Amino acid sequence: MTEPIHVPKMITPVQLEIERKLGIPDHSLTLEKLKKWQLDRLNDTLAFCMNHSPFYKEKLADFSNSIPLRSLEELQQLPFTTSDDISEKGHRMVCTSQSQIERIVTLNTSGTTGTAKRIYFTKDDQQLTVDFFAYGMSTLISSHSKVLVLLPCHPAGSVGDLLSRAIRKIGAQPYSIGPFNNPDPINDLIASEKLDALVGAPKQVYTLVQSWKSSNRGSCPIQALLLSTDYASPILKKSIESAWNCDVLEHYGMTEAGLGVGVDCYLKRGYHLREADLYFELIDKDGNPVAEGEPGEVVFSTLTRHGMPLIRYRTKDISQIIPGECPCGTVLSTYKWISKRMQNEDSLCTIAELDDILFQIPEINGFDATAKKGTLYLKIYSDEQNKEELKIKISESILNTFPGVNKIEIELLAGFPSSAFSLQKKKIEYIS
Repeated sequence: MTEPIHVPKMITPVQLEIERKLGIPDHSLTLEKLKKWQLDRLNDTLAFCMNHSPFYKEKLADFSNSIPLRSLEELQQLPFTTSDDISEKGHRMVCTSQSQIERIVTLNTSGTTGTAKRIYFTKDDQQLTVDFFAYGMSTLISSHSKVLVLLPCHPAGSVGDLLSRAIRKIGAQPYSIGPFNNPDPINDLIASEKLDALVGAPKQVYTLVQSWKSSNRGSCPIQALLLSTDYASPILKKSIESAWNCDVLEHYGMTEAGLGVGVDCYLKRGYHLREADLYFELIDKDGNPVAEGEPGEVVFSTLTRHGMPLIRYRTKDISQIIPGECPCGTVLSTYKWISKRMQNEDSLCTIAELDDILFQIPEINGFDATAKKGTLYLKIYSDEQNKEELKIKISESILNTFPGVNKIEIELLAGFPSSAFSLQKKKIEYIS
């Protein structure tokens, strides 16, 4: 673990935000206090859903004798909510009148229905996110910071807008730019305004860094940045830290969970989660709880949301609890960074695994990947002149790592992939 450069050494502000919600003094949280809060809020949420949500009134009808729960473990008796449930019946999960819904986020889905998911938020639901963002961002910025926001800032209520509100709540100044398609003007802004913090997707930030280096701009004023929306390869994070001499932290976010889920502390060893607003479980492929320290699928239940509460929602994200206490001093668990999701059995490799291999080659600016049976098709973007040598290096690295890949076809292109400027999650496109 490298010593942080700029981020102050302090207990994770996520715990301070939880203590504020519980109405207890700073640094007084215990697991017993947290679990009591979670059980009370779970029972409130279950009662609220059964009274106001047609979907959950029907889904939980056979379990009414088990509610209220007497322990957190009893939640395991209740059925899961899935992505397909939201796609097919999401409107029946809404617990408030439409006049109270301030924001509806539409998500494309790869589920069996192919129907888009719609997630509904009230004004108070969105304020929960702003509050969490403010505490989370205080891990890496102060009231004097000038923060570049590269996440969508329009319309009102989008993730970049809520983040900008949180930054202003701290007293810092947001530069709410949103997604971009040309790194040069963004780097000009960083240099001219001496911006010292940044929030963006890994591929966005890596594009800025590669462009900064190729333009020979010298030292960068960015001191700390937060990567969000997608997996960040350790190699990619190390490259950013080295090029810009800055701290790189990760945020775990998901629209279904209210956008904010967890964030690194200064030690940068894993996420601390917003456990006053969300209750988490880790399960195996059969839906049973995994032992502490073992990987499992992340499942969450909302504790404080009213527009569209979710009970035992299966995220398909894979994580695990890192055993032992975090040296930052929190009593909260530390969750391993999300590096993969539930995969089809015939997958050649994951996009995260490709990131880990390809970003070890500094000449690569980005890539797109498709696969068909045992063949992997790569479009590699690089300004490297010795193309054949680069192709050989890439082929050897992948074939030696992934036994399911029988053949590789590589096309080398200059510049950056258009996907580097999209906030869609990176993935390998499988073709029939």
